[in-house]
Amino acid sequence: MDKPGHYIAAINTIVLKEGLTEQDEMRVLLHELGHASKHHKNYYLYNLTFSLRSKMESEAEQYMIKTMLDQYLSAPDIDVLHFNYMKFIENNELDPKYEYVVREMVLDYLYHAGSA
Repeated sequence: MDKPGHYIAAINTIVLKEGLTEQDEMRVLLHELGHASKHHKNYYLYNLTFSLRSKMESEAEQYMIKTMLDQYLSAPDIDVLHFNYMKFIENNELDPKYEYVVREMVLDYLYHAGSA
């Protein structure tokens, strides 16, 4: 395999490269689940243009990050008010370019938690 994971829309299947660490396996699986949940019905668009592919990859990354973040923030010992975006990114080996995404997701989480 040329990548650590693939979502095969035609048969609604995710395959992961053998030998991934547990953390890499979880990240790749969540990324591919993002493709499955967001792009299953329009996956043919993926290879049409670079901009569509980039958009779909970004959406899959955001799905992965949101799922990881939701799990992290739901832990009883986490103080969301003292959340460190960059530490979360570093601990989960995420690309630092997603710092703004993590920040916005945490703010959204706080907003919805406060209104509940």
